[in-house]
Amino acid sequence: GEGLEDYVARVRAACRLPLYVGFGVGTPGQAARVAACADGVIVGSALLRRLADAADTDDARARARAFCAGLLAAMAPGDGPGGKDGST
Repeated sequence: GEGLEDYVARVRAACRLPLYVGFGVGTPGQAARVAACADGVIVGSALLRRLADAADTDDARARARAFCAGLLAAMAPGDGPGGKDGST
């Protein structure tokens, strides 16, 4: 099948609008891969699953913060933990 990067390139060639990808994005690694080729990353179901397992509102907030922090770290440029491009 066609890879994500090839598909995004084909869509970009046909459209000038910003391109956001969200289907099947649920891990930091997947978010980093999408962020490397698209204009934005959409994460929905993976976050909702974590919230559904929360004991209360405070737990839900903590789970959301931790999950989003992991996604952001994976998508961050640079060579720090999770940095996607190795730049300095």
